[in-house]
Amino acid sequence: MLSIKLVCSDYGFECDFVAEGESGPTIVQKLRTHYDKEHGIDYDTEFLLQMVINKGYSREILTKG
Repeated sequence: MLSIKLVCSDYGFECDFVAEGESGPTIVQKLRTHYDKEHGIDYDTEFLLQMVINKGYSREILTKG
């Protein structure tokens, strides 16, 4: 299974947070929770998925558990 690594700084923040693992939905949720708690931004899941897709991950990989 493909490992997914989402790095907060890749999305425009000066932040060292990294969400990493093999379950796309879990990793996306970790990033969403981080943005909400640490940066005060409550991104909608679909918007966040699009941000991550724009960085090179496929929707298939991100939505498979």
